[in-house]
Amino acid sequence: MPIDQSQAMLILASESRPHFKDREGQQPAIDRGTGAHLHLVDVMFAFNGRAEVITVKVPEPGLGKGLKVGLPVVFTGLVASAWENEINGKDRHGISLRADAVTAKAGA
Repeated sequence: MPIDQSQAMLILASESRPHFKDREGQQPAIDRGTGAHLHLVDVMFAFNGRAEVITVKVPEPGLGKGLKVGLPVVFTGLVASAWENEINGKDRHGISLRADAVTAKAGA
């Protein structure tokens, strides 16, 4: 499901970091569509008087140039997907966020 960012403020909260499939950091997570390595990007997402830090998966080629912590950013193709799995006999579920690209907001 696409996410409308037009009324939100997004501020880069951390440098991007590689995303791994395993806890040991040995198997890079790969974007199914492009085959590129995925990175995790933390942003402060502020909307309607509330703010949260969210993590978004972005393929490596979609990481914009000149991104610095504290800069306003915008995502291209930001979507949310529900996930569910069983870990150690317990059902877990959540929302995963993915974007095609992240860039510094124009005029920032």
